Amino acid sequence: MDIFGQLLVNALMLGAIYALAAVAYTLVYGVIQLVNFAFGELFMLGAFICVSLMLPSVALFGWQAPMPALPFLVALPLAVVIVAGLGVVVERLAYRPLRNAPRLAPLIAAIAVSVLLQSVAQSIWGPEELRFPRFALGQLPPIVLFDTIYIRVMEIFVLVAAIASMIGLTLFVQYTRMGRAMRATAEDPTAARLVGIPVNRVIAMAFLIGSAFAALAGVLYAQTYSFAHPTMGFLPGLKALTAAVLGGIGSIPGAALGGMLLAFVETFAAGYLPNGAAWRDAVGFAILILVLAFRPQGILGRKELNEAPAGSLVGEQVAPRGLFAPVDRFFGWLGQGNTVLNIALACIAVALAFIITNDYWLRILVFVVTYGMLASGLNIVVGFTGLLDLGFVAFFAVGAYFTSILFVLVLRGRFGIDPADIWWLFYANLFLGGALAALIGALIGTPTLRLRGDYLAIMTLGFHEIIRIVATNWIDLTRGPMGIRGIPTPSLFGMPLMSPKYLYLLGLALSILVVFGIARLVRSYVGRAWVAIRENEVAAEAMGVPTARYKLLSYATGGFIGGLVGVFFAHSQQYISPLSFSLFENILILMLIVMGGLGTFIGPFLGALFWIVFLQVAQGMPLIQAHPELRYAALGLVLVLLMIYRPQGLAARARVSLMMSK
Repeated sequence: MDIFGQLLVNALMLGAIYALAAVAYTLVYGVIQLVNFAFGELFMLGAFICVSLMLPSVALFGWQAPMPALPFLVALPLAVVIVAGLGVVVERLAYRPLRNAPRLAPLIAAIAVSVLLQSVAQSIWGPEELRFPRFALGQLPPIVLFDTIYIRVMEIFVLVAAIASMIGLTLFVQYTRMGRAMRATAEDPTAARLVGIPVNRVIAMAFLIGSAFAALAGVLYAQTYSFAHPTMGFLPGLKALTAAVLGGIGSIPGAALGGMLLAFVETFAAGYLPNGAAWRDAVGFAILILVLAFRPQGILGRKELNEAPAGSLVGEQVAPRGLFAPVDRFFGWLGQGNTVLNIALACIAVALAFIITNDYWLRILVFVVTYGMLASGLNIVVGFTGLLDLGFVAFFAVGAYFTSILFVLVLRGRFGIDPADIWWLFYANLFLGGALAALIGALIGTPTLRLRGDYLAIMTLGFHEIIRIVATNWIDLTRGPMGIRGIPTPSLFGMPLMSPKYLYLLGLALSILVVFGIARLVRSYVGRAWVAIRENEVAAEAMGVPTARYKLLSYATGGFIGGLVGVFFAHSQQYISPLSFSLFENILILMLIVMGGLGTFIGPFLGALFWIVFLQVAQGMPLIQAHPELRYAALGLVLVLLMIYRPQGLAARARVSLMMSK
């Protein structure tokens, strides 16, 4: 009973923070149906700004700067106001220009803003954590109940602040003029505009309030755990999104209920399950998946929010114009399946292995073909079929761990077999690892068939996090955070392919096979079905396309490529760990295909080439040398600009359309 009481207190405190952050997501989503991934970074910025205002001095950009050393109750509202203003600026610059853009563009912009803000925060405050200063409210003695249950005064403050904030927001939405305007805009923005409601102002207010709630949650979280860190917003932001979906995204009471439910599940799982602290996050994501599988709209959500909006996920092809006209014409020829041009590009790629003599740049090319193949696999699901997927890296992990465990832990570790004697097994594993990942892809895809749009993306994200947690905590099988070392390099007839040149040629050969296979599949009746689902799933079903079957086939095909690339990656790097398969990797791969061009064959490789070469070139820039994190800020900025001015990607004219899928 004593443990139960203490866990109850801890769950209430954590649930209050989750609920506050979940309200930030749900308020904006309810008004404009946008999952603003940047709220996790606004959560973090609220904590950093509050802590900085409370200290006498803080290191900013590596220089010690004087600060006002304000009391907590003064610094907190100031931090909330500053972050709320920043949220409005982000909405005005990054999201408002995308109101009529393809449905994927605002989501990518939100992810890009998240990457940009986190990278800028690391440059300003540094990668180290900033300790929360001592203050009077936090030093008060705890209240003791039944001699064993300890409740800190700050925990009471957190709970009271959360309840008061959510009650105040509910009253604001229900009874004020702006609140009624928000509800009208959420129901029908066009009708609201016709009756004179200033829709832009209403949406800006939603971002202002949502950002304020995210900042308040970040401050309360930071003072509870006594630190602020540039990456501290990632996991709580993910949990807040999970809580919002559990309760019913778009519903303020649902966000509060979801936050409390998630906190209770995680806290009691950590307290009562064997090794519960390690598996608590997996339990939370499992609850999310179950709720989405049986009640997609969440506990208090509206069923219609699970309906996919009309219009293509990736938008229409662009007409050649301006400075992009020559580039568009080139990619237009490429998209028409010009055999001579394709062979010429393949020959140029092969020639690079002999023209470039620097091993460092050859290894860069190995990364380009690796990430190009990965992005090609995700492109099947997102670009050709139009299904939002934030869990693709899980298939990459399955292939990598499959071959690593087989070679290192089983054959060499248990049976003492020299990998050189079974060099051919690597090539068999390319297929076996891909087949295993394809099977998992079909299994994961099955419960997603009822989901649409953002709900689909959130469920796939949950599956990815569960697989990552399993890889981290199942130490007997995966060696956990230590990773698996000593993975043999690929061999050919017993000759190790250790040279970067040979690894690049092997990766290039696999890339050509992958692209050829995808091209044949996409230009068949299967590809026509995928593209029809991408353009309008309802219309495809009305025309007799068995959409469930083809969506599962899309997941399985993408998973096969992900598993195949995972096998190649593990053997080319000779080491893997859970850090190689983080959610950021999935976000990066999605960004690469968006940058290069969704629904194109060359787009994934173009995006990978641009990004990886940029990373290397940027290392020579003085500003990047002083602040390496700004490389990712540059990526975020480029993607935001690309979404605003060219959301279809650089190689948009090479996209496969319904007419071309023959």
